[in-house]
Amino acid sequence: MEAERERSDFRIGSLIVEPDQNSISDGKERRRLEPKVMEVLCALAGRPGEVISRQELIDQVWGVEHGADESLTRAVSLLRSVLNAGDDRHSVIETIPKRGYRLAAQISDVEREEAAPDPEDVALPSEPTAPFVREPWRRDAEISPVRYFSALVVLAAIMLFTGVWIGRSSSSAVVVPEKSIAVLPFENLSGNAEQDYFSRGLSEEIRSLLTQLDDLKVAGRAPPSVSAAEGLDASALGRKLRVSHVLTGSIRSDNDRIKVSAELIDTDSGYQVWSHSYDRLLSAQSLFDLQKDIATDVAGALSISLHVQEPNRILGSDTDSLEAYNYFLSAREADIFGMGDRSELIALLGKALELDPDYGAARVTLASNIGAQAWGASTPAEAQAYLAQGRAMAEEAVRLNPDLAQAYTALANFRALDNDWLAAGKDNRAALERSPNLRVLHEQTIFLMRAGRVEEALSIAQRGQTADPLNPDRAATLAMAYAVLGRHEAAGAALEHYWSLQTPPGEWDAYAWTIEMQAPQTMDSLSALCERLMQTDPSLRPLLAPILAALPDEPAAREAVRAEFERGAGTHPNRFEILASIAAQLDDPELALRIWRHELDGTRLRLMRVWGPVYSDMRRLPGFAALMADLQLPSYWREYGWPDRCRPVGAQGFECF
Repeated sequence: MEAERERSDFRIGSLIVEPDQNSISDGKERRRLEPKVMEVLCALAGRPGEVISRQELIDQVWGVEHGADESLTRAVSLLRSVLNAGDDRHSVIETIPKRGYRLAAQISDVEREEAAPDPEDVALPSEPTAPFVREPWRRDAEISPVRYFSALVVLAAIMLFTGVWIGRSSSSAVVVPEKSIAVLPFENLSGNAEQDYFSRGLSEEIRSLLTQLDDLKVAGRAPPSVSAAEGLDASALGRKLRVSHVLTGSIRSDNDRIKVSAELIDTDSGYQVWSHSYDRLLSAQSLFDLQKDIATDVAGALSISLHVQEPNRILGSDTDSLEAYNYFLSAREADIFGMGDRSELIALLGKALELDPDYGAARVTLASNIGAQAWGASTPAEAQAYLAQGRAMAEEAVRLNPDLAQAYTALANFRALDNDWLAAGKDNRAALERSPNLRVLHEQTIFLMRAGRVEEALSIAQRGQTADPLNPDRAATLAMAYAVLGRHEAAGAALEHYWSLQTPPGEWDAYAWTIEMQAPQTMDSLSALCERLMQTDPSLRPLLAPILAALPDEPAAREAVRAEFERGAGTHPNRFEILASIAAQLDDPELALRIWRHELDGTRLRLMRVWGPVYSDMRRLPGFAALMADLQLPSYWREYGWPDRCRPVGAQGFECF
């Protein structure tokens, strides 16, 4: 019954619930629900009158997703606002203290109601009837064959005339809904018949997503013969399919890449409304991801051009400019898949904002990328300048679009880097309330790792890797989470995957050094790592050569690390982290802490590293607790949860290990 409930429409009182459409209707007005909110309602409706625990609902709807507890609270609140017409907000969905929720309403199947006979149509028991009385006008004689035939001829003539008239009228006045679309089969230009399944799947994925847009009429599956290649122009296609827009495109595979072009055409004018091209690595998973990406992008373009839904349901659609939207999509491609350097995507986002200065999604993406330049800054002052600029843009993005989840997560990370952890925690909650999508969760992974809640961050990173396996950022973050938790073999595998996703494939670098240095090293392996890092990045030779020369004499090597730190350690962005990790490997936690304090006084970007196993002795020093207090982290921990490596002691104290 529960499985059936999830598939079929049902009624709650006077309301009709359509799970496949994510909607609730009272016959006059239709309300759209978010998919997760609808899943909560279906779970409750599947067992009406029973108490279902919060944990069971979370497991069924969200699984291990971070923020699920807050999301369930929000979902129940939204359902109550839709289901309850009166002032009693808890009359339909009851909260049972310490147990869960119960749906206290009558549930019925719409299909069974429709199948039931109308009471007026049900035959009643027969009663005696009056004797038949012939009406005065009825003739006893039957109609003659001649008159019968003449009547048929006249009737046939009338039917022929009216039929032709109706046919001509309907053919010359086809009613085309203003907001309607047909998705044509994408043309396979690969010369490989095996790619036909991708073309068909792409069309179906797009159709499925478009049916969820408010007020948009989506034509049924177009037959393969109906396509632009058939020779019909856009206007003829529109008349034939009775739609105002058609989506068409092509796919082509080239070695290890697949290229797709999509085009949205106005069938009335014949003009191209929107187009975009995609170039991705070719793999089984990438094809499915690409289908979803194109479907989402097309839905965003339609929401802008036809105003068929509220913005923010699709990231990037909070603009009225399709040209700005295209710049945003191009920048996102470069950002996610490494198809260009940061300066290129910053330029693309700048063009989008030139066209629409109030474009919230473009502004917050630009804010994140400007702030990310701080990672490569050679001085703390340069890093702080990038971060200040990024924070100002994130604050502006929240002001421009207060419903944009990603704006809040970006602002949360900027606030944390300014030691404003409590405000950052509130921003993260605001983001989850709006949309716990993969981008939001990725940003929260970084935030949680800096706050020391690495186990929680790892569960989110694993989910992100599963859902988005070809994203280099996901793989890199997952590798760091494993390393900080001491799971060195898993960290190495994630790092290998990260390199394989680069174009061209990447290789061992300073990031790999950071991950490997979380594992215990011998004097020989430490020397080998220093030598390898110098070969990979020759600019680090002045920093590392004196230390390498002192190894394997530990006291001499520690003194060399101290001397390089006090000398200023050059201008390499990672110089202090490199020195701190060497000091920790040389069993000098006091020196490691001194170096980290200097680094974190300048910028908190690399704060997540201090939670790794190589710094366990450093975290036990009283100075480490003092450093965390200076960063204002304890107040955040008391409000949102303690990190993996610290615990409260007494009313206000804490200790780390």
